[in-house]
Amino acid sequence: MTDKWQGDWFTSSEPAIIGQLNTYDETEEGFSFNIKVSNDDPTPKSEDSSEFFVSVKSIGSGYAKKNGSIAVSEPGQNGCVLTFQMGAEGIEVKESEECADPELSVDFNHTFTPADTFVIDEHFLASIKEGKFTPDGYGIGTPIRTITHELGEPDAEIQRNEAFYHIYSNTGYGTAAGENTVGLLTVIRPEPLTPEDVKKLMGEPEQEGLNEMEGLYFYYYTIDDKYELYFEFLPEEKTLLRFHLRELKLM
Repeated sequence: MTDKWQGDWFTSSEPAIIGQLNTYDETEEGFSFNIKVSNDDPTPKSEDSSEFFVSVKSIGSGYAKKNGSIAVSEPGQNGCVLTFQMGAEGIEVKESEECADPELSVDFNHTFTPADTFVIDEHFLASIKEGKFTPDGYGIGTPIRTITHELGEPDAEIQRNEAFYHIYSNTGYGTAAGENTVGLLTVIRPEPLTPEDVKKLMGEPEQEGLNEMEGLYFYYYTIDDKYELYFEFLPEEKTLLRFHLRELKLM
C-alpha cells in the first residue's frame, strides 16, 4: 500500500452501508478531505413511527495533519475528530465520541479501500472511438438504469463539478442534472502512467496545461471529432490521477 493518501476511497457493507472518502490537496503536512457515509436501509424516525428516513452522515470539508501512517483531523464545530490510519487494506477511519449522533444509524467507523487499478490495454484505442474504455464496457449514451440493473447498486455515488457519478470499481459513469444516460466516463484509479507514457500511447496532446482550479496538469485529445479525452496528472509526482471521456462539445 502506498503512503500517498490522495485519491478516492470507498466502503460498502451489508445491509446497505455505502461511503466515500475523497482526499485531495495533499502536502507533506497533511491533506484536505470530505467524507460521506449513508445507510440506504430506511430507519424509523422513532420506535412507534410509521415514517422512515435514510441516515446520511458527512463532513463536507475537513483537514487532517499527517504523522507517518496516522492522520488526525482538525476538530469540527462540535469537537468531532477523525483519526485516519493507512494500512494494508486501505484507510481505517475512527471517529471520536463527539462525532456520535444517536438519531442516525450510521457512523464514520469504516475501512475505505481504493478501487481496483484500471490498466490500459491493446483494446483501449479502438474502444474510445466507440465511446467506451473497454470492448465489453458500458459506453456514453448507456441508460444508467441498464448499468444498475446489470451490476446492482454502485459502490458509491459522488457529486463532482456538475456531474453525478455512479462508481463501480475503478470507473465512474457520470450523468448531468436531469439526465438518465451516461454522458461522461471517468477512470478514477488508473495505472500510474507518466505524461511520456500517455504521449507514447496517444501522441502529442492537442492542448495541455495546468488546471488551476484543481491543481492538476492535463492532456487533451479529440477522438474522431466525436469525443473528448482528458488525462489529468499530479503535477509534482508526474503520474496519472484519472482520465475522462465525453462527447465532443462543438462551439
